Amino acid sequence: MPQKAHHPAPLFGLALFVLGMQQSWSDAHSPPADANCTETPMLPVKFRPPHRLFRAGPDTATASGAVKPKTGMIGCLRAKIQRPGEYYTTAGALLCCSTLFTYPALAAQPASPDRPAAKHAPAKTAGTPGAPHKTVPAQPTKSPVRSVTSTGPVEEIMVTSEHRRQNPQKIGISLSIISARELAARNVNDVFDLQYLTPSLQVTPQFGSGQPDFEIRGIGHQDYGSSNVSPVGVYIDEVANPVPYATNGLMFDIARVEVLRGPQGTLYGRNTTGGAINYILNQPTDTLKAAVNVQAGSFSAQKYDGYVSGPVARGIKMRLSGESQQGGAWQYSDAGAHLGNVNRTALRLLTDISLTDTLKAQINLHGSLDESDSTGLHLFGPLTTAATYGTGPVEPQDYARDVTHWGTSASFARLIGVSPNAKPYHHVKTGGGNFRLDQEFSFATLSNLASYDVSDRREYDNFDASSMAIADVAFNSRANVFQDELRLVSKGNHRLSWIAGVYYGNEYLADQYLSGFMDAFGVNQGVFYSQTVNTISGFGQATYKILPNLTLTGGLRVEHESRELHNYRAYSYDAAGDITDPDNSVRKRSLDYTLPSWKAELQYTPTRNDMVYASVSRGINSGGFTTYNTSNAYASSNPYQPEKLLAYEIGNKLDIPQANLRLNVSAFYYDYHDQQVLSAEVNSQAGLIGALVNAPRSHMAGGEFELDWSPLPGLTLTQSGGWAVGQFDRFRSVYSDYRVGDTFYAIYENKKGVSLPAPKLTFNGSATYRWQIGRYDVSLGMNYSLRSTYRSLFGTMYNVAGYTLWGATASFAPHNGRWSLSAFGNNIFDKKYDVTRNFFLSGDNIALAGMPGTYGIRFGVNY
Repeated sequence: MPQKAHHPAPLFGLALFVLGMQQSWSDAHSPPADANCTETPMLPVKFRPPHRLFRAGPDTATASGAVKPKTGMIGCLRAKIQRPGEYYTTAGALLCCSTLFTYPALAAQPASPDRPAAKHAPAKTAGTPGAPHKTVPAQPTKSPVRSVTSTGPVEEIMVTSEHRRQNPQKIGISLSIISARELAARNVNDVFDLQYLTPSLQVTPQFGSGQPDFEIRGIGHQDYGSSNVSPVGVYIDEVANPVPYATNGLMFDIARVEVLRGPQGTLYGRNTTGGAINYILNQPTDTLKAAVNVQAGSFSAQKYDGYVSGPVARGIKMRLSGESQQGGAWQYSDAGAHLGNVNRTALRLLTDISLTDTLKAQINLHGSLDESDSTGLHLFGPLTTAATYGTGPVEPQDYARDVTHWGTSASFARLIGVSPNAKPYHHVKTGGGNFRLDQEFSFATLSNLASYDVSDRREYDNFDASSMAIADVAFNSRANVFQDELRLVSKGNHRLSWIAGVYYGNEYLADQYLSGFMDAFGVNQGVFYSQTVNTISGFGQATYKILPNLTLTGGLRVEHESRELHNYRAYSYDAAGDITDPDNSVRKRSLDYTLPSWKAELQYTPTRNDMVYASVSRGINSGGFTTYNTSNAYASSNPYQPEKLLAYEIGNKLDIPQANLRLNVSAFYYDYHDQQVLSAEVNSQAGLIGALVNAPRSHMAGGEFELDWSPLPGLTLTQSGGWAVGQFDRFRSVYSDYRVGDTFYAIYENKKGVSLPAPKLTFNGSATYRWQIGRYDVSLGMNYSLRSTYRSLFGTMYNVAGYTLWGATASFAPHNGRWSLSAFGNNIFDKKYDVTRNFFLSGDNIALAGMPGTYGIRFGVNY
């Protein structure tokens, strides 16, 4: 049984805040005593109101001539306004008593480059009315170390998730934004690292392969095959990437990542039930700019990236960027051979062309080459498969998570073209281009976005975590994807805003999937097929302002998809490499559907900085075929149907500029129909066959919160959390089979009430302090990420115990940003944990270990 996870980390932000307050209070001035409030030293902190709320006017004089300070209030504390238009409050405003008092503020903060020093009247001491006042001279600075000049408002990043620039606080959807600065500081290298920066997101490599499984709010698709579509859409500058194995590319030269939770489809060319992940790229610049970064880290890991950008001719701007990663092998075999080295490189060229004042074009050419090692698995229990079938001994359990094993039979090695002792590998090549045209009209923008991408997968994995040939697999896949989306988006801030569009997509996949079972069944097996997918849809969404602070949004999408499986062959090979069942094939299988998805949302803005929304939406995810089984071609290629999700969501997005605080909360309930689940079927001739099937009814419920707070100058605290629970309401799944004569029969198990596989709790948080030393900017930070126990559908043995990872960051750079030096540490306490547990054959109990503690240093130069 997995150990119970400890969850102290959500208190991290609060503890850091209290510790910081103790230090700050010890240096602060004490306020004057108040008859109704105990004397508690408080540190006045200045805020600059971005929205001009609660603006105080100049100080007013009383009848006796004394100056009466204006006051601003937050929570239940009152603080003096030292200058018109600027605010002071206590850093402990959210932890205050229920009474009010007034006290003088501290000396003004030093000027910053974006806020020149103001001229002040001489400061005056308190006294009786009419008494002379003494000027208090300014005190010299005792140390060159100083805080940043102001806490400043919480960082605002405009997003384009609805195809127009918007403040995310005004969008009625649960949405997280990860900035480029955060991606670099946390050393986010690929999609697997994103889950530690946003709530309710889980990304795991299936069986340790290079193919990621995305889950948002527990909605995912546990499939390692090349042919099926994830319920979570992945987009790069609004271009969908429907090929699962091609989504684990390098993340470089990215402006931000937008993670949208819940069904999408009325705004996008493709439909999803779980959500969407949008990568927004940095664009070509108006002036010449360039940067180069070099990074070195643990296990000889290296990373190099850079870009050059600027105008090349009148009306033409270009941006060339690239990245290369090498090294990082942290696993080893009993013989001391290492596994896990990364070797991947990617390039991207963006070209912006202004054809006329109203017509613009953008060309995106990109390519990547990944020739990395696979990640090795370890045995969390003895390997008993060979002993069960009488073909070999019991292999002992691995007690060290950084130990792994590999190797295969000579016959399987010949079949896939490697040596028997070859290291597992994950080789993916991608390339393609996008062409976008934007025509501006007085009332709307017409955009056409066409793309063509190719990808090639060559992969060899050991799914038995041993040198025996029990469960070795190889993939040989090639995919071509053409997409074209035409849409019209309204312009201006009118009472009615809208978007309408059509989408067409064509996908072709040629796939080979081979399995090495020689030491278990005495055979090797393989499937070979091609698949075509044609999708056409029309979509639209409109928002109408019923009142200035009340809007109604409605959206509709109708999608038709045709999916065909051609020349599906499932062969078995003997030790000599001869096919033993040449007739085990199906010429064609097909699956067509036409289904609607929609959305209705009501959004209310009670104040300028507070927004409440409620929505109901319906999402669709494509059906498909289970294409990696080999017992019976016809039975194993049975199609599974599209899944349908009805989602109810409410949320609140709140900004408190006076406190430099942002709090977003959301809650959801999902009503699932035909959920796609990795399970099994029984064929009367072949017996038990693993398959993706549809669970008729299930549900999920939960919510998220995200908090950003800058309580002190230079200090930023973030905290986010997600909670999700669900269960099957109606689902009879195959548990096992039995045989009578030559016929197999299924044994079913009622899964009603069984929990859906997802971690119930996810928490992420960070604390970053930035200050200045002379001409330099310095920052230090701590972060953590927590996952509760992941409960498996296959029983408690395969539950993944919860874990908490801690990290640290630091940076040092001059004010002008010409160069920078930064460092990071991930999993700094070297937590031992697994990210997934599973079995491929009975008795083959395998797990994928998480990364150990890693550290790195990064140096960059900017021009």
